[in-house]
This record gives sequence, structure tokens and C-alpha cells, in this order.
Amino acid sequence: MRPRRRAKLLLCTALLFTSSNAHAQRPTGADADRMVAVTISTADPERPPAVGNSVQRVCPASPVESLPAWNVDGWHAYQRLWNELAADPDAPVLRRYLGLPIGSAAARSTFMIKSSRGRSAPRWLGWRSGSYRQVETPHLQLFSHADEQTTREIATDLEHVYWVWTQLFFPLWDGSQQVALHLQDVAADQSVASALANSRARMSSRRKLRIVLLKDADDYARTLGQSTPGIEQSTGFYSDERQTSFFYPSTSADAVASRRHELIHQLFREATRSRLTGELPGARSDFWLIEGIAGYFESLHRDRCRATVGGWDSPRLQFARYRVLGGRDLIPFQEMRADGHASAQQRSDLARWYANAIAYTHGFLDGDSVANRRWIYQQLAALYEIPIDIPSSGSVESPAPSPAPSPERTLVDFLKVDDHQLRSNPTTRPLTQLCLSGCETSPDGLASLSATSDWTWIDLSRQPIATDELTRLCPTPVRLDQLSLEATQVDDSIAPWLGQAAGLRELDLSWTRCGDPTIASLAGHTNLKTLWLTGSGVTDAAIATLASISSLESIDVQRTQITSDGLARLKTLRPDCNVNPLQLRVQ
Repeated sequence: MRPRRRAKLLLCTALLFTSSNAHAQRPTGADADRMVAVTISTADPERPPAVGNSVQRVCPASPVESLPAWNVDGWHAYQRLWNELAADPDAPVLRRYLGLPIGSAAARSTFMIKSSRGRSAPRWLGWRSGSYRQVETPHLQLFSHADEQTTREIATDLEHVYWVWTQLFFPLWDGSQQVALHLQDVAADQSVASALANSRARMSSRRKLRIVLLKDADDYARTLGQSTPGIEQSTGFYSDERQTSFFYPSTSADAVASRRHELIHQLFREATRSRLTGELPGARSDFWLIEGIAGYFESLHRDRCRATVGGWDSPRLQFARYRVLGGRDLIPFQEMRADGHASAQQRSDLARWYANAIAYTHGFLDGDSVANRRWIYQQLAALYEIPIDIPSSGSVESPAPSPAPSPERTLVDFLKVDDHQLRSNPTTRPLTQLCLSGCETSPDGLASLSATSDWTWIDLSRQPIATDELTRLCPTPVRLDQLSLEATQVDDSIAPWLGQAAGLRELDLSWTRCGDPTIASLAGHTNLKTLWLTGSGVTDAAIATLASISSLESIDVQRTQITSDGLARLKTLRPDCNVNPLQLRVQ
């Protein structure tokens, strides 16, 4: 999760990570920076049907990388099947093959879901027969202490995740060989539906994934607390030993992301042809990818029949930009690779490690290198011991073909989005967090983002934007929790807008032209804890207002027009406040 407070290093020079056009990994074109799959929905004549792109992103030859094509039996036909379903969501032949409801049954439920009083929960749960709900979907078996409606909603979301995962990671899925056999005779000029019209073939699942849904956070902590110390800090957990995922109901974005994260662990472990026994995946090294790929799927966004995973707008990438571009906080890739499960979990900087793991995964899968994407599939197959031959241009010891920029350089360049990328890859997800710190955007690029008052975190540090661009992006900042405008072109014209941001807990106006009128607009704020005014235009006239903000815990006024007498007065009025917490240095 994004930290509430920042360890901020103030520099007077350019960013540590400068632009490198020769090495840039910036995808171009619509959906070039994300994976697209088809998801089950009703027909929508006002929208073009979704088109999956995983085959096109992973399988083509790349002469510039000396990479041969990867011909995966059945994958292209399977993607065509889903594309046809997107164009005709009611197609009975395709729905029957996939095991989806047909006709009036489809109007009642997205998936076939059966619910009954529970009688077959695993003994180790210790649940009395009949004291819980048992819900069965085509691929999941849920034992639930939650109410039936909530259980059905969670089961439906997880079924959607399952189908998206099968499209993106078809070569590793244990159902791929079955599909390849069923679709082997589909001609290039023939629809998949017509090829299946007279066939009795139906997809079948080798086993169902077990999910335990607890009643609430207390029930979750009570059930798992003894066997899993610290579990109360999480909202979901996959037990490799029990081969079971544990959740509790919550509609928060973090909880939804956590459920998808843990299900991805379960899918790679139980819905592949994994031969791994006796130890956890990534036990000895490369555990970064086990967590990275699960974190990558936290970005999954469904919009009618279209599902995307990845993209510049992924929530986790906002944190990555904050850490890597804004904070120069990048863990070397070889250090990441060296950590196995135990050593990673013992790190004192675990949150930082997770952020880097997910960022590297995004960089490899969302960047413009086919070889890097395919390398991820290779590594996942190796870590889960899935028998598969994946053609590559480099050894598994190398994250990219040689010669190439370093993984660190590749990641930094990938994170630096620009106007073209913002315009070419418009987001459809409801954004609440945005970090473009250290990027190469302008007001033109920012104008491509939809205005909303739902923002909770905005970081536009060092971007050439003024007050008008900010207030267009966020008309009413009532939900804003953190705002960083360091080294932007905002000035005191922002004061009325800031006055509405009563929920702000951290504000950074360093190196802006904001002065005393802006500070006056903060007089009534009761939640503001951290205020960065370094290099701004404030003077001694703002001391009384600053001292009156009782919630303030930390304030930096170095390089301002506040005099030494003014600074002494502030410290006298607010001895409880940490004034100038960091020593400003010049690099």
C-alpha cells in the first residue's frame, strides 16, 4: 500500500533518472501497453466488441530481437472463440462449449452457480454441517460464512478472473491441450462457432479451486491467526499447503485487488500442469515474479465485454512511479532475483520489495519487447515446473536479449509516460490515484484524462502544469488525501480550490510560487499532518496561520522568505511540530 508519509530527499538539480530515447520502452498505439481479454457480458450495440491481444503480444517473431515465432497449439483458435463471443455474447454454440448459461438462464446469472447448505467443508476448518453456505461454480467451490448474495457476487468476480487468466496464460493452463484438441480442425476462413456447431465437445475442468469465505475481518483473523501470524493485516491469503484461498467480504478496492492477487497464486499452482512438489514456487530464488505476476493481475479492469490487465493507469504503477521516479528508490534486478520466498519475507523493506517486484513485472509484460514478455512465460513455467517448450532469443539467465539496456534502465524508461501514451491508451477504469512525477507529460496530455472529483491522491511533481489544468482534472477536491505539486507552475490562484480540500493529510507545494494567500486557505483544515513548503513564496505573515493548524505534525519551510525570527516564532508556537525535518542539500 502507498505510504502515508514520505521520506523525501530534496534536490536542487535534475532527476537522477534522465531521459534515454535510445533505450525507451514506451509502447505506442491503442492497447499497446496492456493485455486485453474478452469477458462475459450482455450485448452492447453502442460499443465495438472487444478483441483479445495476448497471442499478438507474445507469439510473433521479432527479428530485431532475433526471436522466432511461438506457435502454441489452440491459442489462436481460443482467442478467436472469445472474440466471436464478444461480437455475439448470446451465441448458444460458444456458450454451451464454455459451460455458460444460455437464453433465459443467462439473463438471470452470468455463470451457472449452485448454492446449498454446506455439508462437505474440509475437516480442518472445523465447521459444523449446515452452519455455512456451499456455492459451486464451474471452476470454484466456495465454503462461506457470508450471506448468499455476497458469496455469489464474489464467486462471479473470481470466475471472471479465471476466464481472463486462461486467455492470457493459455500455454500454461491445464485446459489448453483439451481446447487445442477440440479446435484443431477450425479453418482459417471458418468461424469457431460453425466448427463447433455439430460437435459434442465441451470444456471440462480437472478440479475446482477451493475458496473459504469468512464472515468478516474478525472471523478471518480468528480462523487463520494461529497458523498464520500477522494475517489480520491482510484481506486475503492463499495457502499452498491447504490449496485453499481465504477471504472475507469487502467492497473496497484493496480487498477486490487482494482476492484477485491470491486467486492468481492459486491458478498458477492448481490450474496448470505444474509438477512442483515439496516446496513453494520461488522458494530458492526469483520469488519476485511469483508476487509480481499476482500483483500484475490486481490491475484487471472489466468494462462490459472487455477486460484489460496492465497499462500505464494500473494502480500499482502509480506507486512505482512515486518510488522509482519520484524517490529514486529502485532495487537492482539481480538483487530481486536472488531472493527466494523465505529471504523475501524476512526483508525489512518488504513493502518496497513488493512495489519493485510488481513494477518489474509490468515493465516486462507491458513494454514493447516481445522477448521480455515471452521471458516472463518462460520463468513462470520454470518456477512452477510446468513442462513446456518456449522459444526464446536469450537464456533464462538473461531478462532480455543481448545487447539491451539493463532491466533497471528499461524499467525507468517504461515508467516515464508521455503525452502520446496518455492519448493513445485512454483509461476506462475509474481513477482515484495518479502519479506522473518524473514523467514527460504536458497540459495537452493531461487534458486527455477525464475530470473527476474522486481523486484521493495526485502527484504531478515537476510537471509543467498550472492551476487551471489541476482544477479541470479535479473540479472539487473533497476526497483528496495527498497532493504533491512540487516544482509545478501553480501559484496563489490555487487558494480557493485548496480551501475545499478539507480532507488533505499531506500537501507538497515545494518550489512553487504559492505564498501567504495559499496558506491562508488552509486555516480551517483539521486533517493536514504534513506540509512541504520548501522554496515556496511564504513569508513571516503566514506564521500565525501555520501555527493554528492544530493537526500539523511536520512542516518544511526551508529556502522560503520566512526569516530566522519567523522560524523561531513558529517553533515556539508549535513545539510539538517537527519543523524542517530534512536537511536540504545540493547535489
